[in-house]
Amino acid sequence: MTRPVFANTAFVSTWLRYVLRGGRGRVNLRVRCGLIVHPDLGPVLIDTGYGPRVTSAPRRSLPLRIYAAAVPVQLNPLESPLALLADHGFLPGDVKRVIVTHLHADHVAYLRDFPNARFTSDGLVKGTLRHVAFNELLPDDFAERQDEMRAGGKVDLPFGLGQGFDLLGDGSVLGVPLLGHAPGHFGLCFPGEQPLLYAVDTQWMRTAILEDRVPGLPLSLSVVDKAAWLDSVAFVRAFAAAGGEIMTCHDPDVSPYDWTPSGV
Repeated sequence: MTRPVFANTAFVSTWLRYVLRGGRGRVNLRVRCGLIVHPDLGPVLIDTGYGPRVTSAPRRSLPLRIYAAAVPVQLNPLESPLALLADHGFLPGDVKRVIVTHLHADHVAYLRDFPNARFTSDGLVKGTLRHVAFNELLPDDFAERQDEMRAGGKVDLPFGLGQGFDLLGDGSVLGVPLLGHAPGHFGLCFPGEQPLLYAVDTQWMRTAILEDRVPGLPLSLSVVDKAAWLDSVAFVRAFAAAGGEIMTCHDPDVSPYDWTPSGV
């Protein structure tokens, strides 16, 4: 049974009320990327998280510099995707597949480090590639190395909640469209005795989903389709209510799937 492990590439400090309706005080959100060690495909990454190309690269564009200044972040190099791979015995060149759930800067900062990888993304992003806010973070040949998430055969999702798309050819990892947050945003379902749904950025916190405490302004202004966003939240909540595990990219709490580096 394929299961992921997740590294935390950075902490982002924000007001809790921005990500959880009724929240008070501040919270340190995580910025995860994941690794699947597949028996046939070897190391498969799930996004690549935050990195210095966002925060300190000398030739960053002015928009990227403004973005980095507006979003306070503390990088965690001990849990970069490169460190995650090394701790599992892999080099960047060993990675032949990166699942790219969407193209926001905090999910693609290390994509250029994997020259042999192909990128699985939802085809809905293809028409927006020229309009990505920070195209400089993508490999120059990203479009040529991009594969369609929906090209995999359809597979029934757990609990009768529709169908997903077979990403690795063996039904072990299913792409689940979770639209609204960003063009082509999708999550990953890992079937099994207790299925896991990695809901990525459907919400920043599990509590917002489980307790129906989705934040309003200003966060709701950042989504590309509010109705689809709320539909995606309802889907993830139904998955959890049926008995599935859920996790998100930015939840501040440690999950059972979070990796601890060797020697720590």
